[in-house]
Parts: sequence; C-alpha cells; structure tokens
Amino acid sequence: MTEQQKIENQSDLIVAYLELLGVEYVFGIPGGHISSLYDSLARSERRGGPRAVLTRHESGAAFMAASYARETGKIGVCCATTGPGVTNIITGVAAAYADHLPLLVLTGQTLLPASSLGALQECSPYQGPFPDIVDIMGMMEHCTCYNALVTHPQQLEKKLAAAIITALQPLCGPAHLSIPVDILRSPHTGELNFPNLPELAAPATAASFLDSVALDKLWQEILIVTREGRQVALFVGNECADATEEILAFAELLSAPIVTSLRGKSRVRADHPLVFGVFGAFGHKSARQALAEESVDLILAIGTSLGQWATAGWQSTLLNNKMVHIDHTNTYFPRSPFARLHVRGTIKIIFQELVTRLKNMGFDAKIPQKQRSQVQHLRYSPPQVQLQAPEGYHSNQVPIKPQRLIYEMMRGFPAETRFAVDTGNCLAWMTHYFFPKQAKNYRLLSTGQPSTGWAPGGAVGIAMGSPGTPVVCITGDGSFLMYGQEITVAVAEQLPVIFIILNDCSYGMIRDRHRQTGKEPLEFAIPPVNFAKMAEAVGAKGYTIRDPEFFEQIDFKKLCKTGPTVLDVHIDPNELPPIGN
Repeated sequence: MTEQQKIENQSDLIVAYLELLGVEYVFGIPGGHISSLYDSLARSERRGGPRAVLTRHESGAAFMAASYARETGKIGVCCATTGPGVTNIITGVAAAYADHLPLLVLTGQTLLPASSLGALQECSPYQGPFPDIVDIMGMMEHCTCYNALVTHPQQLEKKLAAAIITALQPLCGPAHLSIPVDILRSPHTGELNFPNLPELAAPATAASFLDSVALDKLWQEILIVTREGRQVALFVGNECADATEEILAFAELLSAPIVTSLRGKSRVRADHPLVFGVFGAFGHKSARQALAEESVDLILAIGTSLGQWATAGWQSTLLNNKMVHIDHTNTYFPRSPFARLHVRGTIKIIFQELVTRLKNMGFDAKIPQKQRSQVQHLRYSPPQVQLQAPEGYHSNQVPIKPQRLIYEMMRGFPAETRFAVDTGNCLAWMTHYFFPKQAKNYRLLSTGQPSTGWAPGGAVGIAMGSPGTPVVCITGDGSFLMYGQEITVAVAEQLPVIFIILNDCSYGMIRDRHRQTGKEPLEFAIPPVNFAKMAEAVGAKGYTIRDPEFFEQIDFKKLCKTGPTVLDVHIDPNELPPIGN
C-alpha cells in the first residue's frame, strides 16, 4: 500500500478492501462499538477514498445501500452498532435479501472477553438463557446469504473476503459480519493478502449456461403451438433485466402478447404495442384478458418468483399447465409444480437461441423493432392497456385525483428521471396508471418483503449512485412519517430528490382494504401534517398542493435542479385505488 493508504488496524483493513472494490460510501449511524470503523472512514475521506454517509435510522442505511447497489451494480455497504443498532437495520436487510441485492452489512459487537457478562448492548450468540443478551447472529441467519461472527483478528480478512464474494454471487444478497470492538481496534500490518478480490468478487454476470435438453423440449412445444395456429404469451418478471431486447425480439416474431408482474413492469417498454400491462396486483384488465384468450396454449413465465402480488393472488389464469417456467436459477421452480416445463439457464441466451431458431425457420418480425405506439396530446397511457377510470388523468376536481397527479408526473419529468415507488396505495396508483418513459428507471422494492417507508431512503441511495440524475420518491403520508427523516440526508448531500407525498391523512391501503372486504370501517387516520413546512424546517423546499391548477404553475424539470423538494399533494381519500385486482 502507499503511505497514504497505510493500514494500522483491522478497521483500516476493511476500508482498504472497500476502496479496492470501488465502494464510495458506507451508509450508517455511528456508535461506540464501531467508532474505530468511523475513524478509518474519516481518514479515508480526507484522501478521497470511501466515506461515511450519516443516515437517520439504521433501516434507512440498509435501504440506501441496497438502492445504491441496484443503481451501480456494486456492492452496497451499511453499518450499525451492536444491540438496537443491529435490530433496527434488519428490516432493510430482509428487504434486500428478498430483492437479491448485494449488501455488506458490518455490525459492531461487544468486547470478546466480556462475552456473556451482560455488557452494554451485548448481542453475542450462544450465551445461554440471559434475557438481557440478544442473539443477533440468530436473527441475521435467516435474512442473509452469509453470516459470521469474527472471533479473532486473524479471521477478519478471510471472513471479509468470503462475505464479499458470497454477496455478489447468484443469487446476490446481504452478507453480514459481526465484529467485536476490540477486534476492530486491533493492530494490522502488511499488505492486503487478497489484492485480486475485485476480480474474484465481480458481480455475477450472465454466464453462458443452459439446460439444452429443457430448451429443446420448449422448442418442440413452441413448434406444436405455432403449427396448430395457437398462440404463445409471455409473463415477464423482474429477474430478466439483461434479456429485455431478446424477449421483445422473440415476441415480435410470434406476435406474442406480453404481460408483466408489478416489478417486471420495469423490464419492458410500456409503449410497445405487444405489452398489455401488469397482470398482478393493481394491474390491468387487458393483461388478464391477454392470458385468458382461448387461443393461448403456451405461457412463458420468465424470471419470476410467482409470489402473491405477481400472480394476482395465484390466479389460475396464469398458474396452470400451459406455463413454462424459465429462470436463471431453480430457486423458485418448486412454486410451479403444475408447469409443463422448467427451463433453467441464462435468460438472455435462452431467448437468443429461440430467436435464432425462429428466424432460421423463416419467421419475420410483424412489428418493426423500433416502432413505438403514438403518444397523443394529453394521452400518456398505451392504447392497448385498459385502465380503470382513465378520465381521472384529466380531472380538475378538488381534492386532487391521484390519476391527475400521475398524469402530470408523466408529462413533466424528463425521461432520465428515476422513480422510487413506496409500498402502500401509492404503489397501487403507480402500478395501474404510471407508464415511465424509460422502463428501466422505475424502481420498486421486493414484493416479497415490501417494507412501507423504504422509498425516502431508497431514493437517496439511488441519487448517490447516479450523481446529478433527478430522482422522484413517491410515498404516502404514513410512509413518510415512518422514514421521511432521511430527507435530511438528501439536504446534507444536496441531492436532486423530489419527495411527492400522496397525503390523504390516513394509512390508506389498510383503510381501503377494510372498505372493500367488509371489515370494520376503521379510518386509520393520521392527524393533518404540513409536510411542506417540515421540509422547510430541515432546509429543503416545500410546496403544498391542494388544487390541480397548481400543476399549471409548476415546472417539474426546473424542480429537478433545485435540490431536495417536497410536494405535499392532498389527494381525494374517497378515490379507491385498483387494489381489488
């Protein structure tokens, strides 16, 4: 190492490896048991190396790190002190685990010699029936892909390397290291023992692997269907990001209708004339009809975990013996025992091969590759996608219809804008009515562990990973009250993040679900909050929007350049979102 990068203790060693990996930020909150790590990060920042980003809650740190990882393709790093610091961070770690996002989670631990003695915030494992000691290793075991306690200084380097390599392998996920405070402070001398770790831990790419036997069986099924004049349909999930063009090319050769899961919406162009919308929760009638067509005899379910929301409550329209489940891992194949086939392999390669075979048989694309459906004045939804109450796009009613807000967002924000959509009614509204100019810029948390309130911190992580790119956080008033304090991180970093709060003075999704299912008519009300004033109080800009006329005065593109901004939009609480789908 150079003199500037001199390693004196184990904390310095950790930071040196993070720098070697190209990590820029460590998201977290300091505490006594990780103070040595923060000392090392402070020295690193002075010389332009990785630096600490001070968050307001440990879960916010995990949400930021996970979103940064998704945005950059690098490993996201977050840290927390021992005890309550670690229990706080678990919600964000669990979400990243469900989302297959690579995280390195560094947590403190009490002094090794004081193990089991009831040290302040002790969370040592296997210490017997002491109720003042929480076994954090046991808690982390079920939401990480690597989980280790460092019990000797000579273990740290090897366990750190193992954690990083594991986090970045398929399926990616969080790796956790619990490091006692005395080990973090212990001396370390010499060079890095694993200088080629970046090559060994390179994020997993689409390696060339294929179950050729299963592919040949799929090819025979496709031939039978096409020769009989029947139809193939596609259900696109989230886990096929690098195969989008190949999937579209395949669909165009067969004129195959495409529908998506909630998160698969970010994988295909919304304006492509073969895309009929979202099949799953909050989705579109046109998507359900596309799969239910009598002529459809083969449904290719691609890169999907087939969870409840993705499948609209496990509807048999999708889950039947017409399905061929295609994925790069066999992890989720047990959820489709009814399928006609399971095809495992690199999704991009599978569809490259299918496209080649179709072209060799003389199939031609019925739709030119670059064709887009016309977007007419005052129309931003694709014509083949059927919406509930589309007239809401142009409503001038007060309170504001959520559809009108979404229309203005589609109209006003530039194409490169990233959108982080929180869990709650805002997710229902956005799933059904929002069609991004660039599908890849649409961000959701896992629908397996969709934590309410992830988006404020997540939007900050996205912005840190894409400097200068506008980011919009779509959240509810209830969600913002949970984790909205992360706006102060956006202020501190002067990030171009716009926080749009759908304010209906309620936990709206729970309220509306009670209404729709005949449960007790509880309002789950939240006292009125002036979020614009809250924003101003922490150094951001804030606007309260109660009337659609305000949209004629606001320049969304200009807002994207003015730093953190809150738009407190008072929406109609009586407008039911399409959550019954």
